[in-house]
Amino acid sequence: MNDLVKLETHLHTCEVSACGKVPAQEMIRLCLEAGYRAVVVTDHFLPGKFQNTAARDAFLTGYRLAAEAGAALNLTVLPGMEIRFSSGDEDFLVYGLTEDAILHLPDSVCEDGLPAFHALCRENGWLVYQAHPFRPKLRVMPACDLDGIETRNCNPRHDSHNDLAQAYADHYGLLTLCGSDAHQLGDTGAGGIYVPGGVLTPHGLVDYLRRTPHPAFVDTQD
Repeated sequence: MNDLVKLETHLHTCEVSACGKVPAQEMIRLCLEAGYRAVVVTDHFLPGKFQNTAARDAFLTGYRLAAEAGAALNLTVLPGMEIRFSSGDEDFLVYGLTEDAILHLPDSVCEDGLPAFHALCRENGWLVYQAHPFRPKLRVMPACDLDGIETRNCNPRHDSHNDLAQAYADHYGLLTLCGSDAHQLGDTGAGGIYVPGGVLTPHGLVDYLRRTPHPAFVDTQD
């Protein structure tokens, strides 16, 4: 894997995600220490919070602080999100987004629901993965409304039933993903994927994920 780099796919900042406990710039420093060369910031995008452009601009705060720190440390930081819809507590990781795309999301995107959002993703070339779909009290969504499944969630405080997630992805032929789901000190370094260093742009990453439906996982839990 000499030509591959470690990429964190699932990370939160305390500036935007209420459950996040670590500032964005500290998260990036910790990721660098853990050997990552790239990170996608996936702060929580929740119903009722980001229904206008100014609010979506504020949503980008964690990403922008992380990107500033990453630029100083030669670590690539990409924008993403973990979106939730008003119909339930399920979460969905989104890749391929740019700042401009986030700013121009429909005001009603969380209320419009997953099928409408997945259609929007197809129109714009983004990918949507259901995060940790088999945690207690969550529902796995129909495969037709997803591109992939987070089949290995490495958050140490949850039993994500990763075996069930992998079986669901295998059955329906969905893309697979691994992430640390980093919120607190000690969470970084647990998961992620290996990608070529030349794909570290929003478009480049989703193109690689489409061409590589089951990327090599970074996973210290095995």
